[in-house]
Amino acid sequence: MRFVTCVFGLALVPALATGAQAQDAFLQACMKTTPQQMCECISSKLPADKRQAAIEGLQKSNAAVAPGGNLLDPSNLTQEQMQGLDAVVIAQANCNP
Repeated sequence: MRFVTCVFGLALVPALATGAQAQDAFLQACMKTTPQQMCECISSKLPADKRQAAIEGLQKSNAAVAPGGNLLDPSNLTQEQMQGLDAVVIAQANCNP
């Protein structure tokens, strides 16, 4: 029984590490244009299945507003990235005081 618990525990370690990396990537992308406290709130309300698409969408959005960037053209986003950005907007609306 102890071995089984250990094996299951080890199986969770990569999943937790991957989740933490996605969390960090989201916060990094978000905090380029938004205060940390707001990004943490958005992150806590963002559905897990939209997180990666939100990261990719935010990265494209950040590139668009960077010096020398071009306006963000929605046709350059995948459907998943658009849904990820939509999820960010919805989460952000739930974070306002």
